[in-house]
Amino acid sequence: MAPTAPPLRALAQILPALVATLALAACETPGEVPRLSEVELDESAGQSAALPSEAELSDEGGLRAAPETPVPRTAPPQGGLLGWLGGQAAAAKGTGPDARQVPFGTALPHGEIARVCGVPERRLGVPVAQYPETRRGYVLYDSRPGTTAPRALYITGFDDGCARQVTGALALFGDPELHEQLRYGLAGRSLPKGPVDGAYETVKAEVCGVAPGRPCGRAMRRLARDTAFVSVYPAFGSASYVNLLLHDGQVVALEQH
Repeated sequence: MAPTAPPLRALAQILPALVATLALAACETPGEVPRLSEVELDESAGQSAALPSEAELSDEGGLRAAPETPVPRTAPPQGGLLGWLGGQAAAAKGTGPDARQVPFGTALPHGEIARVCGVPERRLGVPVAQYPETRRGYVLYDSRPGTTAPRALYITGFDDGCARQVTGALALFGDPELHEQLRYGLAGRSLPKGPVDGAYETVKAEVCGVAPGRPCGRAMRRLARDTAFVSVYPAFGSASYVNLLLHDGQVVALEQH
């Protein structure tokens, strides 16, 4: 006699158990599913930036702090305040009273100063004076010696290699010692002070280390080595003149009297 099919109610009770058995069997056969360690990866593929590397992990398991980038230090200025000012002026290619540059042969009004560059000294005229007198420093050239008319006068000895041009009938060098005798004497105390006086006090304080209104003292020889005054007169016997202060290869100040 042929077996009869089980009743539908019995089949419904057996089917869930059969499905659970098949699922358990699938979990117990891992060889049929590839493991992550067995998957071949492309060695050229980059690592994810979202995961920390071993170098970024600290011994405690956390992330190491990012190394600080050193901040470059700026070298301190050499030569004190005046050295720094001189460096700034050189970098700016002239920011003082002599900042203007003109072609050789330009006529300047009395009271103005300008730079003349790239001209051989022999074309400037005849050297008529120098400061200091015992060695070559600043040199005054007369473009037309022998005349009393106002004319181009040139001064050399500056750091940029350019001559400075002024216009006058007469120009004279003066030293810091003479300036202090006139300025710090009884008669000089009542004289008005201008840009040249203020600039000299700054230079003197830097070189001599003395307070304003006090003589330079024992450092005068060092100060006078490269510090000079230049008085430019529009005519012989004139009461008006232009005063320049030169220091360390720079035109520090200019004023008109």
